[in-house]
Amino acid sequence: MKVLLRRIHLYLALAAGLVFFVQCLSGTVLVFEEEITHALHSERYSVPVPAGQPRLSLAQLAAQFQQATPRAKLLGFKVYADPTRTVELIFRDGNTKPGGPRLGEGRGESRSQGEGRSSGGSGRGEGRGRAEGPGKGRPERGSTAFLNPYTGQVLGLQKEKQLPVFKLAEDLHRRLLAGEVGKALSGLSALFILVITATGIVLWWPKTRALLTGRLRIKWGASWKRLNHDLHLVLGFYCSLFLFGLALTGVVMSYRWATEGLFKITGTKPTVGMAAPRSAAAGSPRAVAYDAALRTGQATYRTAEFWRVGAPKDSLAAVAVSAPSTLPLRQLGLDTLFVDRSTGAALGQHLYSRQSAGAQLRRLTKPLHTGEIGGIWTKMLALVVTLASLTFPITGVIMWLNRTRKKPSRPSAVKTLEVA
Repeated sequence: MKVLLRRIHLYLALAAGLVFFVQCLSGTVLVFEEEITHALHSERYSVPVPAGQPRLSLAQLAAQFQQATPRAKLLGFKVYADPTRTVELIFRDGNTKPGGPRLGEGRGESRSQGEGRSSGGSGRGEGRGRAEGPGKGRPERGSTAFLNPYTGQVLGLQKEKQLPVFKLAEDLHRRLLAGEVGKALSGLSALFILVITATGIVLWWPKTRALLTGRLRIKWGASWKRLNHDLHLVLGFYCSLFLFGLALTGVVMSYRWATEGLFKITGTKPTVGMAAPRSAAAGSPRAVAYDAALRTGQATYRTAEFWRVGAPKDSLAAVAVSAPSTLPLRQLGLDTLFVDRSTGAALGQHLYSRQSAGAQLRRLTKPLHTGEIGGIWTKMLALVVTLASLTFPITGVIMWLNRTRKKPSRPSAVKTLEVA
């Protein structure tokens, strides 16, 4: 049996090794994307708090911005509880067509639904130009303006959801820079890694307890062949559970049948979005009470790190105010409150906790895959695992070459005859 498993492990590893190496390499770049982006452009994200100067209202910030860019269409705001954070104003340039791709589709992120229908959940990409917009309530593609909340000054504009280096790394990670063909290869690689990891555990498993110690630590003073062997087996064992989880979440994000399997396993169905209520007064005024809506959202979600305020899609639509879920390890999902566009009165809400178990599991795949689920510590763990995993294709190939290298035959005894 182990001979068969070893061959399966070997052949799948040879087939997926290069893709796996590329995915691990690009994954190490993407783990701390948010932190690196903030460090490179810190001026966009924080401002000093002036003594005795109140914050400008959202209406004032929007008026100042639209005065400078009259062709821009407001899509929404992102307001942080931290007084030093800038206000992110999401807008669409007047020259941009509204029917483009939706944000949040790039990295398997879940999509918030504010207008029209709401699922109460979304990814939390920083400054990625997402706002509640038309089209079944999905976040509309837009640019982000980072505004000083005390002066209204535009501190930076971000038209792309990612910096070029991260955009390249993501395309390399998900599509191998080869479009749909690369995407199919990445999904197939994730399936192979599931089998490789499972067979690797079986092959690693020691026959006796006495052999267990040798499988749990690396003999640094041994020969280079033994050191290579230990690096592959020992590191592989410690990373196996995490690699299996990374591969499994990758499969779920790559294949529809895997997502459907989540719902079958949990015995649930996809959550049906709640229809957004209309504002109470017919023919509501054009001016939207964004500040009243924000205050209502802040009073409802008091402990939130931030609040998203979406622009209503028409003169009767309610304003959607969203905040991170308070469920443990599920802060990347959003609770959504609908408020009257003219008075700010609460009209109803859709909580992330009301989604079906299958829907919640599906939304957990992205933060599990990236390491975001537990904050900085799980991100560091994801970085260590991906760095260690870079060695597995290399050490595995070396082990294979060592085993296939032909051993020189022993020289036979040759009788020498002296010729007179």
